[in-house]
Amino acid sequence: MAAFARTRVGRLALLLAAGLVLVVGLAAAGSLTGCARSAPTADSTDRPSQAVSASPYGAVAQVTAKVFAQNVHPRAADTWGEIRAREFVYQTFQQYGHSPLLQEFIATSGGRRVHSANIIAVKEGKSAERLIIGVHYDALGGDGYTDNAAGIGLLIETAARLKSRETPYTLVFVAFGAEERGQLGSRYFVSAMSAAERRVTLGMIDLDGIAGGDESYVFSRLGSATWLRDDVLAAAQDMEIPLQETPARRDAPAGTATMISDDVAFAEAGVPTAAVVASNWEVGRRDGSTQTAEHGRIWHTPNDTVGFVEKNYPGRVRRQLSDLSRLLEVILTSELEKRP
Repeated sequence: MAAFARTRVGRLALLLAAGLVLVVGLAAAGSLTGCARSAPTADSTDRPSQAVSASPYGAVAQVTAKVFAQNVHPRAADTWGEIRAREFVYQTFQQYGHSPLLQEFIATSGGRRVHSANIIAVKEGKSAERLIIGVHYDALGGDGYTDNAAGIGLLIETAARLKSRETPYTLVFVAFGAEERGQLGSRYFVSAMSAAERRVTLGMIDLDGIAGGDESYVFSRLGSATWLRDDVLAAAQDMEIPLQETPARRDAPAGTATMISDDVAFAEAGVPTAAVVASNWEVGRRDGSTQTAEHGRIWHTPNDTVGFVEKNYPGRVRRQLSDLSRLLEVILTSELEKRP
């Protein structure tokens, strides 16, 4: 029975991933409707990625996010839903020409054993020095459109867009499992890094809740703002992308935040981090006042759905994903101003 269920899950994920390849051409044309074209053959594995590179920034990310959110939910950690989500991401990486690795793990959360896995796609660069770009694929609330299907969409688009580009650093794209159970996937990933891997890891960019909220921010979560966060912010300002510093709470230094996500495990290990967020939440300011979103918090609520977000904030997710897709391309193809 279990084997039969896994086979059905695998087939569903493969069909959904193949469907994404079909809509790449539609996204490239700036449309989400039209006639599908044939899936690539074995001798044309670069063609889907080339199609992404020719598409408008953010188009494939949004299509992916919508398909993922609406067809693969609920996806709580250590459930069949998370397995379906994992296979969706794995197969989609493959569809765009990557050879992903599955890093399975068993951890404990709330006194219970949790079985999950990370999906890892590596893009070799001119240097062995590497940047990690991470998102989580499990979800709580609604269909997890902003938290974190949008992050999955952007990760997939960026990995596809840069597959054939020359990059100064090796890029490690990671979809973490079981983030909602205490960042179990990212903590396992960090614990499994060798000493050599830590030495060549320049930094980690976290994409969690990156679209749908009123404003977009970039920050570090522990201590002071890192050089990587400063580089991302400077690039955004140069490109006139509306990415802001966090209106910090009085108990957090400027440029930082105390909310927890997958970048925390890296920060605790001494890896410079930059977290990008656009989720709606109530933000405490240094003067004691608050900034509250129009509809309140979206993430972890029943409102975190494609239908609610697109109805109440039409065009917002697409615009934010477009901005971040452009920004990531610049960051990941440029020599960064590395500082100790």
